[in-house]
Amino acid sequence: MPGNENFIAGFGGVVCHNSRFDAIFSLIDRPESERDRNLAEHILRGHLVGEWLRRKAEGKEVYGEKPEFTEPYTPHFEPIFFRKYVAYAKRVSPVMTPDAMEAIKTKYLEIRKAGEPAGSSVPITPRQLEAIIRLSEASARARLSASVAVEDTDRAIRITEYWMRRVAGEEGRFDIDIVQTGISQSQRDQIITLRDVINQLSEQSPAGSADYEDIVRIAGERGIPQVKVDQWLKRWAQEGEVYTPGKNRYKLVERL
Repeated sequence: MPGNENFIAGFGGVVCHNSRFDAIFSLIDRPESERDRNLAEHILRGHLVGEWLRRKAEGKEVYGEKPEFTEPYTPHFEPIFFRKYVAYAKRVSPVMTPDAMEAIKTKYLEIRKAGEPAGSSVPITPRQLEAIIRLSEASARARLSASVAVEDTDRAIRITEYWMRRVAGEEGRFDIDIVQTGISQSQRDQIITLRDVINQLSEQSPAGSADYEDIVRIAGERGIPQVKVDQWLKRWAQEGEVYTPGKNRYKLVERL
């Protein structure tokens, strides 16, 4: 198992506390003809092998010859061995070594430093620090080691940086707000600015609504490109946050 980071993440480091996870891996399912065909054949053959082996184990009549493709469906570890291994590994209580503690602290402070400039997003919190510690312990436990070594902390850090880059990364930076609220700090700033622009234009207009061209112009002056304006207007229209009382005119829905 050493070196298998996916195994480590699933073995003991991904635990849930207050409905929050130590690691988050997004799964995106995109249709792809060739891959879908291979997957369908793999699943169907897997069922065939399973049915054939089950009937044989039960002493029932088996129709046809033994499937020639059983090897890909043979587990690397027998279930009984794997259960014994996991049961034994859970009894291991690894202790953090000074070098491992220093490695975690150095990485944590390095990531935190990126959020020091005023107005920057918070890249990582003590919750992720605790997650790295638990993942490091899980790595050592998977190795049946009584101590957490630097190789364990390096593995935990790679796992954490990977999922944060995929889930909480924006423009090359980490923003933990994306995980906690679903919206990054920069997005939140855009929302506040764009709503202010629409409100101000609506108040100044005799029609009581904001013209699209004016929204784009003023938003651009405040650092929001047209493509972002279009994205937010489309999203708000779908969510009922804004409506169009006239052609190319927008007005925010008043919240009770």
